[in-house]
Amino acid sequence: MKFATKLSLGCITLLSCALCAAGLILTGKSFSGSLETTRAAMQAQQAKEKYTLERCIFTAAETNTMFSTNTMVENYTLATAAQQYAEQTADANSGLALWVNGAYTLYSNLPTALPRAVQMQAVSNGADHWQLAHCAGHWYLLLSQPLDIPGVQADMLCSYDVTSVFATRNAQLRAWLAASTALLALGGAAAVLFSRLVTRPLTTLQSASEKIAAGQYTERTQVQTNDEIGVLSRSFDAMAAAVETKIGEMDETLQSQKDFIAAFTHEVKTPMTAMLGYADLMRAAPDDADLQRESANYIYHETRRLEELSRRLLALMGLDAADRLTPEPVSDRSLLNQVVRSLPQGSTPVPRIIACDCAVQVDRALWVDMLRNLTINAQRACKGIAGAAITLRCQQQGSTAVFTVADTGCGIPAADLPRVTEAFYMVDKSRSRADGGSGIGLALCTRIAQAHGTQLQIDSTEGVGTTVTVSVPILGPDDLPAADADGKEQP
Repeated sequence: MKFATKLSLGCITLLSCALCAAGLILTGKSFSGSLETTRAAMQAQQAKEKYTLERCIFTAAETNTMFSTNTMVENYTLATAAQQYAEQTADANSGLALWVNGAYTLYSNLPTALPRAVQMQAVSNGADHWQLAHCAGHWYLLLSQPLDIPGVQADMLCSYDVTSVFATRNAQLRAWLAASTALLALGGAAAVLFSRLVTRPLTTLQSASEKIAAGQYTERTQVQTNDEIGVLSRSFDAMAAAVETKIGEMDETLQSQKDFIAAFTHEVKTPMTAMLGYADLMRAAPDDADLQRESANYIYHETRRLEELSRRLLALMGLDAADRLTPEPVSDRSLLNQVVRSLPQGSTPVPRIIACDCAVQVDRALWVDMLRNLTINAQRACKGIAGAAITLRCQQQGSTAVFTVADTGCGIPAADLPRVTEAFYMVDKSRSRADGGSGIGLALCTRIAQAHGTQLQIDSTEGVGTTVTVSVPILGPDDLPAADADGKEQP
C-alpha cells in the first residue's frame, strides 16, 4: 500500500472518529437536557396530581361513614376516588395507578404492556427516584409519590409517555449521520488531495532514486520546500552528487588501470621479445663470439631494466598504504647530501647543492628516493647538452621548506606536461628506453609527495629547462636530532 493511501486512510479514520465523537457528545447532551427538563416538568405535574387525588380521597371519605371501621370500604373508597380522578383527568400520554402497602394495586389505568415487576420496582424506589421503561414501542417515565392518608400506606404511581423525547434524539442522530456522511465525503476528498500534495516530493525522490539506480547519475530531485522533506531532498541530491563524483573517479581510476596494464604489458613485451630474439641468435650461432657478447649485453641490459621496472612498480603499489610512512625530523642538508651520494657513479652533470639548514619531518628513505628520481630525470634531460647544469635547492619560505630540482636541459613540450606524472608515460620513448627509463619515476615521485600531504609542481619550457618543486612544513630547531644537525648522511 502506498504511503499516500495510508495517509489518506489515516486522515479519513481520524475524521470519522472525530465526527462520531462530536455527534454522540452533542446528541447525548441535547437528549440528556431534554429528558431532564421533561422529568422535572413531570415531577411538578405529579406533585399537583398528588394533592388533587388526596382531596378527592378525603372528599369521598367524608361521605363514607364506614371509613374508619371497615377496611373493605376503605379500599373501595380509595379505588373509587382514584378512578373518578383518573376519569376526570384522562390523558392519553399519562396513566395512574394506586398501590397499597407496595404489594397490590387498588386501581390502575397504566399501559397494559408495562410489566408488573417494573411497576413494583418503581413504587419501591420511592419519591426521589425515577425510572424509564420501554414497552410496545413506547418509552415511559415512571414516578412514584406516597399519599398522605392517615392509617393507610398508599402510593400513587404515574406513567408519562416520553417517546417524543427519544424520537427527537433519533431524529437528531439521523440528521447528524447525514451531515457526517457529507462532511466525511468532503473531508475524504480533501485528505486524498492533501496526501498527494504532501507525498509528491516523496514520489519525486522515489523516481530520482530509481533513475540513479538505473545509471542516470546526473538525476536530481530539486524539491524546494522548507520542511523535513526538503531537507531530505537536499541531502539526497548531495548524496547523488557524491555518488556521481565517486563513480566518475572510479571510471577514471578504472580507465587509468586499463591504461596502466596496457602500458605495462607493452613495456614488458618489447624487451622480452628482443631478449627471446637474441637468445635464439645465441643458440643459432654458438661459435660467433662477437654475436654472443652483443646478445648477452643486450639481454643483461634489458634484464636490469625489467628489474628496475619491477622495483619501481612495487614501490608505487606500496605507497597505497599510509601506515608505510615513518616520518622523522631531518635536516634539509642531510637529505640533499644523501641524494647526491645515491646517484650512479659517473652520472653527469653532478648537482649543485644549496641548503638553508632547516629541519623537516619526512620519511627519509622515500623523500630521498623522490629527490633522486627527479635528479636522474634531470640528468637524462641534460644529456648531450653542453653546459647543462642541475641544482638541488631547499629554500625557506615563511614556515615552509621548498625543495627544488632545477635543470637547464631539453625541457618538456607544453602538450606533454599535463601527462608526465602518469605511469609509463614518456615524452621521448626511444630516448627514455635507451637511457634505461620506464616512465614510472615521476608517477612514483607524485605518490611519495601525496603520501606526505603535499604535491609536485612542475614548470618546464622546451629548450630552456625544467624546475620541479615540493614543499613541507618546517620544524623548530629544537626538533632536529643532534646527530643530524651537521648535515651528514644518516644510515
